[in-house]
Amino acid sequence: MAAIDTSRRIELERLTADLRRAARTFRALTLAERDRSRTLLVEAIRDDLEASAQVDVQGLEALRAWTDALEAAEVNDVDLVQELLYGVDALVRVHLWRETGLPLVPPEPRPASDV
Repeated sequence: MAAIDTSRRIELERLTADLRRAARTFRALTLAERDRSRTLLVEAIRDDLEASAQVDVQGLEALRAWTDALEAAEVNDVDLVQELLYGVDALVRVHLWRETGLPLVPPEPRPASDV
């Protein structure tokens, strides 16, 4: 499995945190904010992840399909967009785990004050 440096690992962890945050807060955004959030996340997924996979080719294909679906989804269909965001987050985590050997750790529960 390929090794990645600390700064790259931080970038990828930030991407997964951004995906989870967007999924949790998507409903509270205006239509323009939803569109911008979705667009930025799609761009980040496409730019931040490797253009090709060394180990997890099928995972990368699945990630591309779900990212395409996220890009095509109507921002007023909040349930669908949230489902896609959580799905993409899971696919990114598993893909990174398979490609890099980074620990596969579920998200931490948020403190009650953050809910």
